[in-house]
Amino acid sequence: MKLTCHCENIEIEADAPTQLTTCNCSICRRYQSLWGYYSPQDVSITTGEGGSRAYVWGDREIEFVHCAACGCVTHYKTLEGKASPVVALNFRMVREQEVVDVPRRFFDGESMI
Repeated sequence: MKLTCHCENIEIEADAPTQLTTCNCSICRRYQSLWGYYSPQDVSITTGEGGSRAYVWGDREIEFVHCAACGCVTHYKTLEGKASPVVALNFRMVREQEVVDVPRRFFDGESMI
């Protein structure tokens, strides 16, 4: 499956997700993201000349990656030396009809902060 930011500067390829997660923590609520979780070796991420930027907050466990050109949040990843390596892809970067049948779960991240 192919995901891209709005300007297609960041392109991500991975297998179709088996489940997607919405979260209501302070950052996911603002991003309105729809996460699919992968092992880093199962994802291919290509960033073009427009570059990317990362935002790290709170417990400094993960970094959220944005396209430096169009600003879309494309994914997040655990930082080296932290929790088990994970890449979470933002499936808002695909058309809704591509993931409409994928089961979704709600994660109450707000109550954990």
